Amino acid sequence: MKVGEDGVEIGIIINQIIWGVLVGVSYSLLAISFSLIFAAAGTINFANGEFAMLGAYFCYTIVSRLQGSILLGAFVAIFLCFLFGVIVERLAFRKLYKLDPVLIVIATIGISTILKNLVLIIWGSFSQSFPEVIKLETIRVGSLTIVPLNMILLIVGVFVMVVFHLFMTRTRMGTAMRATAQNNKAASLMGVNTRRTISLTWALGSLIAGIGGILIGFIYNLSIEMGSLLGIKGFASAVIGGFGNIAGAMFGGILMGITENLGAFVVSFYYKDLIAFLILIVILLLKPTGLFIRGRAFRRV
Repeated sequence: MKVGEDGVEIGIIINQIIWGVLVGVSYSLLAISFSLIFAAAGTINFANGEFAMLGAYFCYTIVSRLQGSILLGAFVAIFLCFLFGVIVERLAFRKLYKLDPVLIVIATIGISTILKNLVLIIWGSFSQSFPEVIKLETIRVGSLTIVPLNMILLIVGVFVMVVFHLFMTRTRMGTAMRATAQNNKAASLMGVNTRRTISLTWALGSLIAGIGGILIGFIYNLSIEMGSLLGIKGFASAVIGGFGNIAGAMFGGILMGITENLGAFVVSFYYKDLIAFLILIVILLLKPTGLFIRGRAFRRV
């Protein structure tokens, strides 16, 4: 079945949408990390993309060089990202909370540069790719192409977002994190250990970014520049959904992924980033707080 004067097959369009959702889930995870840290700590972590890059490289090292299973590589990489988030928060950011928040933003930019150079030293400047860990044949239904690995990655990404949402809404620690995000002083008066909660927020943000990096690493190749691009796309997705809003971050990432892939299909692959950011500019002009935040409130989870 075809549509339009040029005879564009519906299956091809569906393929682009599915691919956009898959990439968008990775953006959503980065956006969640941005929003989570912003809501709890009141700052923007511009090293988020590099946290994602570390997760991808950790997993790649275990799977490709140490011949470990993909599940082992993913779990170890996620744990290392979590631990790394705790260490960086305590050593680099904790003493800056009482000072100007701009100093923390500057510190995250410095961390980003350091991490990028460490990856360059340890893994080299050449791009890397994961081995074929799941050997399943591509399924074709007319013009619709279904890649089993992509569907598995999509399910994993959605599962992570659902689990995180349940954690934030159904657990005591998630409630403490939301209370700290809403009002730090009030949460402290109610018995919440806000310092520990903020530390956990950084750790979870690093963990979620690492998962996003692993997913995008299976979709594209790994390189020292992937962190910068992922960070920009994740930040834009968080802005689209509404900074500090977790549900908005999820939607913003998927919207970004679908927009850039359909734009690449309709116009040109070389303009996919331009089209995605044009959508961002339009949304900022029409609704500066993002699609999921009302009025002037920004800090929500």
